[in-house]
Amino acid sequence: MPAADFRLTPRRRRSSTAQPQNTEYGNRGSRLLALPALALAGLLCWHMVNMGLASAWYFKANHYLDLWVKNEQLFTEPSWQEASTAIDKAVQLHPTHPHYLLIKAKINEWGWYGGLMTSKQLEQTESYYRQAIALRPTWPNAYADYAYYLGVTQYRVTEALQQLDQAWKLGPFATETHLRQLAVGFRHWNKLAIEQKAKTLSALKLAVSGNYSGSQQALQITRNTGLEKLACIYLMANESELSFQEFKKVKKDFCKNQKNN
Repeated sequence: MPAADFRLTPRRRRSSTAQPQNTEYGNRGSRLLALPALALAGLLCWHMVNMGLASAWYFKANHYLDLWVKNEQLFTEPSWQEASTAIDKAVQLHPTHPHYLLIKAKINEWGWYGGLMTSKQLEQTESYYRQAIALRPTWPNAYADYAYYLGVTQYRVTEALQQLDQAWKLGPFATETHLRQLAVGFRHWNKLAIEQKAKTLSALKLAVSGNYSGSQQALQITRNTGLEKLACIYLMANESELSFQEFKKVKKDFCKNQKNN
């Protein structure tokens, strides 16, 4: 027994002295393995912070855009400058977000309408539409908004109608499709073929029978293009396809200045 104890004693000592070395090596290995994980976590955190900031800037820009759409009188140079700066920061932080690109394009258009951007400066806007479409090719709003840019600000009517055809294919029930068809169609009414005129009037009816915002925008487009009488006659002739409330709205808004209605 003593001999056995003598033989075992060194082994225990060797084992006990080796253990701290293994633990130290293991700790070093664990720390080395943790470094990439920490770096990845840091990168993800940085990315999430940037995305959050981009979203905040976007919401600020979109807030102004909504105000202008509801009431054009609220469009001012200071509000446009704030909206433009905000969306620029959003795009800078997230340059591949298609919605941010569309909002950037729309804010540019408002700046052009308000005399705050030259036609030359507005040309850059086309690249935002093209990028948005490339990033989300099945999104009807991108085609509809691009059509508006082409038809209303650039007078490239044929190209605008082609983009609208694509918007109808992808989003026949989208309010944006109806409103952009109406804006381009009424702006260039005398240049349209019979089929495009019919599609434009159909878009008018769909916009009027849609949500309140869409109906009000359709009314504004009609007034801006001076085609209230045409709109009144068409909608009155399609009374059976409108609800009682929608028909009352037509008589009140679209036909109030028209005789014999």
